[in-house]
Amino acid sequence: MAISRHLLIAVIIIVTLVGGVWFWRACTETDGAKILRVIEEGRQAMEDKSLRGAMAVLAPDYHDNLGFTAQSVRPILQRLFFGVEGLRIEVRRRSLPVIVPSGEHRTATVTLAVAVSGAVQGQPVYLMGTPSAPVEVTVALTQDGRKWLISEVDGLARPPLE
Repeated sequence: MAISRHLLIAVIIIVTLVGGVWFWRACTETDGAKILRVIEEGRQAMEDKSLRGAMAVLAPDYHDNLGFTAQSVRPILQRLFFGVEGLRIEVRRRSLPVIVPSGEHRTATVTLAVAVSGAVQGQPVYLMGTPSAPVEVTVALTQDGRKWLISEVDGLARPPLE
């Protein structure tokens, strides 16, 4: 079975274009934009109830002000995804990302206003903040190679769920 020369050339052109666009984006996207994209990816993964997506934005050494780590937050997210319907997370940026060198890595912090809502057994509930009174959280990220990951969150409030 011979592959047409024209088909082969078309495939090579498509692969080259896709690779070029990916390379251009990786080279031109600012660190601030990458940081905000990581936060948006995490927010979207939570709303989509994607445990894999939510965990993918966390650094292995993640911790927060409630004492949770990357390992201990996994079962909490599983319970949240199982027990809350229509999870909605509203995030507004309160500050621009501030990036500083830290040893062989770089770290960044950004302050966000967050409100998390959903429904439990058909009843609407606010899990953290409200749209009119969001909770202010500070998110720290660490750059691992070219990728930014969330390493710390400060300002979280315990949800009113058991």
